[in-house]
This record gives sequence, structure tokens and C-alpha cells, in this order.
Amino acid sequence: MMKSITSMMIIFLLLTGCMNANEIERMYYVHGVGLDYVDEKYEVHIQVMNFHTMAKEMQSTFEEAETIVAKGVGPTPVMAIHDIYQSTPQRIYWGHLSALVFTEAALNTGMTELLDDFLRFNEIRYTPWIFSTKSNIDDLLTVFPFLDASPVLGTFGNPEDGYSQSSFVAPKRKHRFILELNEPGKSANIPNLTVEDRWHSDKERHPVINVSGVSSLFGEEYRGTLEGKDMYGLRWLQEDTERTPVNISKNDEAVAVIMMKKPDHKITPKIENGEVSFTIEVDVSGGILEMHQQESLDFIEKEVTKTIENEIRTTYEQGLENNADIYHLSNELFKKDPEAWHELTEEEELSLTKETLKDINVQAEVIHSGKNRHIPILTETE
Repeated sequence: MMKSITSMMIIFLLLTGCMNANEIERMYYVHGVGLDYVDEKYEVHIQVMNFHTMAKEMQSTFEEAETIVAKGVGPTPVMAIHDIYQSTPQRIYWGHLSALVFTEAALNTGMTELLDDFLRFNEIRYTPWIFSTKSNIDDLLTVFPFLDASPVLGTFGNPEDGYSQSSFVAPKRKHRFILELNEPGKSANIPNLTVEDRWHSDKERHPVINVSGVSSLFGEEYRGTLEGKDMYGLRWLQEDTERTPVNISKNDEAVAVIMMKKPDHKITPKIENGEVSFTIEVDVSGGILEMHQQESLDFIEKEVTKTIENEIRTTYEQGLENNADIYHLSNELFKKDPEAWHELTEEEELSLTKETLKDINVQAEVIHSGKNRHIPILTETE
């Protein structure tokens, strides 16, 4: 009898150890956060899910996603967050934060204040994805995946799947973003998001989040956003590029689409007469994805090479218009010749001109003609 009482007391003591714990179904989980700056005040928008919705990542259900967006306003981001707390009926948990989105207005206030709150709070990890936007924050945060997929599997929580199929602007986590901002002479590039109406069912249209550009930052400063074809050159100098298409035309008519994969690049600085110039080399191969006209292999490879070279130079020069070092040329000089970098920079920034990027050498190779190998699509000569 005594042993039974002792055992029950031990069990009771062990159970009481959880009395102060928060029940998971009684908390709201922040998935995405948007920061804006309007009328000299910060606006924080949080995308909140309950535990049941988070669990849909593991097991699909046919119930409507329980995801809502809240907005707070304050003189600082923290005060804006506490403005939200005053209206929430349950505790808000930040440990599952997946994405931070900054508007242009917010970026122009400086990164230190924007990131400080998300670095100090112990619940927030170092792994959320970082994005920028020119769109309305509410519009972004109220876009959810369709076909009953969990919001965790959307762009905010899982941007790598879409990028692996078509690589233009690499997604970036917070710790990598902070590292680039603090590395001498290095800019940070983050994807810029828009909301677009591209998908629909027989009953309704489904807005989606699209990566439409790349935003550059240097230290505290926002250096602008490149969109559309102006950003295409970046894909050839990103380490994470998986596969990306090149469109070839002749006399304004489509010839072929070549899918290039995993480009390698090298940036070499050269100092002459107290001035620095850079050479970019790119080595990439791929295969024919689409063919509309009969052309030689030599023609295809020359056109791919020319297209890539033009894209790299165009993106570099468009970046210069925003005073952005889109390819991190300054940091390349720092890594290879820190003494020269200190002599040539002012406040850790290297002055760049169109002539600073001297040569672009691309070695592009078409190594196969796609799955349909039984149809000859390449002529032997021009």
C-alpha cells in the first residue's frame, strides 16, 4: 500500500512540472511578417496560424485554412507589435516565423532598426527568408497556396521548390542576409515579390506571389530594385542557380529555348595605374528544351553565349543606375587584395563605372537535344 501511494505521489509531482506550459492549440503561430513605414510610423503586419493549420504541412485536410492577418502601428517596430498584442485573445508565438517582407519605405529607414528586434527576441530563429516588395503588404500576406496546401508550403515557407525549377533570384535566409550586410564591401541581394493573377479554377481566381525582381542593399542603405529583364544577368553569378532558360531568336523570330544548368563563375580583379577593373568568366552547359527553327549547333551556342554576356552587362549597368554593386565586385577585390581594397575604397565602398567591368567571357555548351533524340533538330553546318 505504501509503495502504491509513493508511486502515485511521484507521478503527480512529474505531472505538475508541465502545469505552467502553454498548450499548443492555445497559441497563435506567426508565419509571415511584413514591415512598412507610413506617415513616419512603422506598420507591422503579421500572418498568424493556429496549430491545426501548421499541422496541415504533415497531413492534408479539406477544411479551410485558419490563417489571418493582423496589423499594428507604432513609432518603432516593437511598439507596433505590442499594438497587435493588445487585441489578441491568445498568446502569439514567434518560433515558427518563416518570412520577413520589407516595403521600399521600410527599407529606406535603415536596416539596423528593422532587424534589431528580430535579432534580439529569443523566440525568433536565424532562418526566416528575407524578401522585399513594392506591393501592398496586406495583399501579399493574404495570398495562400491553393489545392488545400498548407501556407507553410507557400512562397514564404518554401521558396526553394519554385527556384529549383526556374532560377532567377536566389531566396535568402536571414543569417545569410546579415552576413552579407556585415561583410566588407559586400551588398546583399534579396527577392522582390509582387502579387499576380495567373491561376484560376472553374469557380474562382487564385492570386499568387511572384518573384519579379531583385533588391540590393549596402550596409544601411537600400539601393533600389531591378525587375524583369534588367535582373536576368544575376542568375549567371549566383552559386545556387539550378536551371534557367535562355531564349534564342533570329530576325525577331523564336528559334529555340535552351535550359542551362548550374553555371560556374569567376570574378578576377586587375589593378593598373591605380585603377581597378574586373573580368567575369562564366562556364555553363545545358540542353535544348524547345526548337522552332532548324539551326546549327554552332549557331545555337554562339547565340546563347552572346545572350548571357549581354544579360550580365545589362544587369551590371542597370545596377549602377541605383548605385548598386549587384555582383559584389568590391567584395571580390577585398578577398583577393585587401590592401588595394583599403586604398581604393571610401567608407568601404568602391566607386564603380561602366568601364570597371572590362571583359565578360562566357563558355556556353549545348550538350544534348532533350528527350526527343530521334528527331534531328540540329544541322551540321550554318
